[in-house]
Amino acid sequence: MNTFSQKWFFQNPGIIPHNIAETVRQSLWSSGLYSIWLDTVNASAPYKLIGQHSEVSLELEWQPSKWLRLRSEEDDSILRNHLSWLLGYKLSLQFTDHMNWKICEWHLQDFDERWREISGNPMYSSPLRFD
Repeated sequence: MNTFSQKWFFQNPGIIPHNIAETVRQSLWSSGLYSIWLDTVNASAPYKLIGQHSEVSLELEWQPSKWLRLRSEEDDSILRNHLSWLLGYKLSLQFTDHMNWKICEWHLQDFDERWREISGNPMYSSPLRFD
């Protein structure tokens, strides 16, 4: 964990949509990821933001201190690696959904049930587990 993700991932980021998006944006900008914009869609757990990084549409969804999911139109290795660094955790799993969006997930606790859900579902392709 580092200070950039502490206020929104490792703690409850609050209930005010603008403040949630601003906190996450500021942590990403302050940590060196400048070409990103996010707006809040869901202001309660699991929190969800939508936006763009370098003109690629994305969704960021998380349950504080439990898991984080990045969903993007294209494989975004810069954002994926930055989020790993920001959280202080390695990527847990990666797959492609039925809309051909790339999904990356970080789980801070046992995620065997989630892995079974992904790996056994024909809606998801190319599942990879990193542990």
